[in-house]
Amino acid sequence: MMMNLSDLKIGQIAIVDRIISSDNTTGIVQRLKEKGIVSNKRVQVLREAKFPSPLRIRVGSSKEITIQPQEAEMIIVKTDISAKDTIPDNRAELTEQVRTASLVSLTTIILVVIAGFYRILITRDIYQGNQAKVVANVVYNSSSTGTKNQTLETIDKSQVQPTKVASIETVNNKSDYPEKVAQTTNQNPNNYLRAKTHSPPQNVEPIAKKMTNKRELLELKQKLYNTIEQTWKTPINVTSIYLVKVDKNGAIATYEPVNQIATDNLEKTPIPSLVNSDPTTKKESLQTEWAEFTILFYDNGTLEVQPK
Repeated sequence: MMMNLSDLKIGQIAIVDRIISSDNTTGIVQRLKEKGIVSNKRVQVLREAKFPSPLRIRVGSSKEITIQPQEAEMIIVKTDISAKDTIPDNRAELTEQVRTASLVSLTTIILVVIAGFYRILITRDIYQGNQAKVVANVVYNSSSTGTKNQTLETIDKSQVQPTKVASIETVNNKSDYPEKVAQTTNQNPNNYLRAKTHSPPQNVEPIAKKMTNKRELLELKQKLYNTIEQTWKTPINVTSIYLVKVDKNGAIATYEPVNQIATDNLEKTPIPSLVNSDPTTKKESLQTEWAEFTILFYDNGTLEVQPK
C-alpha cells in the first residue's frame, strides 16, 4: 500500500518508492538523496514530527536523520514489503552475518574432522587386531636340510574362532614347536590350528583364489551392505566389528568377531542368520572365488562395509 512517509506510525517500516519533485523542489529532492533517501531504500519512523521538532527516521539499517514534515509528505513509501525487502544493506551488519556464518561453517568442519579422526582410530584398531592374529603362512621343516622350500598351506584366519585365535602365538622360538610341525606335515595343516568354527571346516582347494577385480569387489560390497542393512533390526550400544568371507554371489561363508565386545553383540547382528549353512554349496563356492570384508556396526545405527 502506498502512502506518504509522514503517515507512518512510530516503529513502522516501509520502502521508499519515489520522491515527488517539481521545478520548485529540485533542491529538496537533491538534499534528501544526499541523506540516503532513494528508491527501494528501507525507512523506519523513530519519532513523529511535533512542532518545532522535525520527523526523525532511520534510513537503511543504522543511519538516523531528521527531515521536515513537508519533506516527509514528498516521500512516497510502500508498506506491503516482502522478506527480500528487509535484507540489511548496511555493510557492518552484513559483515557480522558473514562472520556468524563462517563460525558455523568452521564448527561443522571441526566436527567432521573429529568424526574422521575417530573413524581412523577404529580402522587402526582393526588392523592392529588383525596383525596380532596373523598366523605364519610358511613354516620350514627343521628336520630337513635340503627342503626349506617345502611349505604348509595358508591358514584361513576366518575359519578360526576368535577365542582360540587370540591364544595362538605367531611363529616363535619355543623348543617344542618343531615337534608340533613335524606332527602336522603328514596331515591337513588346517587341522593343526583349527578350533571350533562358526561353520563346518572348509578345505580351500589350490584352485581357489581371492577376488581382485575392483569392479566386482565394489558390486559385491554393495550387495553385502544392502543385505545386512535390510536385515539389521536390533540396535547396538557399542561399535562392533566383524570379519567375514563371502563367495562371488555375496553369500557369507564364515565370520569372525574381532574382539570380545563384538562377540557379545553378535546376536544383535543379522550375520549368523545370513551364513550359508550348506557345507557342500559353501565348499564349492569357496573353491572358485571369494572375498573378505570388514563389517562395522556403529552405536549410532550406521553400517559400514569395507574390503579387506
